[in-house]
Amino acid sequence: MPISERESLKSLAFLYLTFGHSTDGALSIDEMRALAGRLQQRAPDADLDRVAEVIKSAVNEYKTLPTMSEKLARAQEHTATLRVQATTDEVQGVLDDLRQIAGADGNISPEEEKFIADVAAALA
Repeated sequence: MPISERESLKSLAFLYLTFGHSTDGALSIDEMRALAGRLQQRAPDADLDRVAEVIKSAVNEYKTLPTMSEKLARAQEHTATLRVQATTDEVQGVLDDLRQIAGADGNISPEEEKFIADVAAALA
């Protein structure tokens, strides 16, 4: 999914970060690498510095939200942004990305499966 708009890439970064952290309370280095790699694939015109800047912005946004419920609510807002902008193929790509990020640490938890199902429903 070639994402060229800044907001779309930012929304993906926040969604992926929230997914990686909220489902098990940690974001492994393998998950972070997968997250960055998947963002790069979604924005092939963005250089690595640009992708790193977007991830850093998402991390900063995530840290400003004091509770997990606020983080999840913000992720839902970002998902709504993606829903408006994404094609059917792009939505499938986002879901595939979430599965790749989930599996990066060698384990896909029930919480990760539920998060993916919730995102799929929100993007439908």
